Amino acid sequence: MATDFKSQRFQELFDALDPDRNDLVGKHSFDNLISRLDHDFGGNIHDLQKAFHEFWRTVQSRSENRPTLSKQQFVDALNATTLREFDLLSGRVFASAFGFGEVTKDKFVRYYTAAGGDEAAAQEVFTRLDGDRDGVLIRQEFHGGLVNYLHDSAPASSVVLGVV
Repeated sequence: MATDFKSQRFQELFDALDPDRNDLVGKHSFDNLISRLDHDFGGNIHDLQKAFHEFWRTVQSRSENRPTLSKQQFVDALNATTLREFDLLSGRVFASAFGFGEVTKDKFVRYYTAAGGDEAAAQEVFTRLDGDRDGVLIRQEFHGGLVNYLHDSAPASSVVLGVV
């Protein structure tokens, strides 16, 4: 069932956004992610922060504008979010993190590990996202990762928000 699989993926995203394991996510969760990225990756942090906050506001609006969400509330809110909204966010994240050009494997690995992933997983995800096997990612390949994340059960099938 697609909905059950998507819910499982959204639970994984919740867990990635809740590293302190307090069973709540909120704007602070995205701020923590931004802090990790700013410290370990650099890049256009201000634009990334805007993209992540916009995503949080979208999710929050699907859950009665609560300041924090439990895992189930988060999953329910994401299930009410459209693929187009995810697509718009992935485009903003890509442009904010990498600009409008191509992304090398080294830069992608730095971003992925700064977001909390490990290097081996980052290399595997890059390889999976690099559909034409030219050694660089473009925005369409990054977006393909989002679609795979929601529909492909293979491990490390993608990256969402640079988090999972």
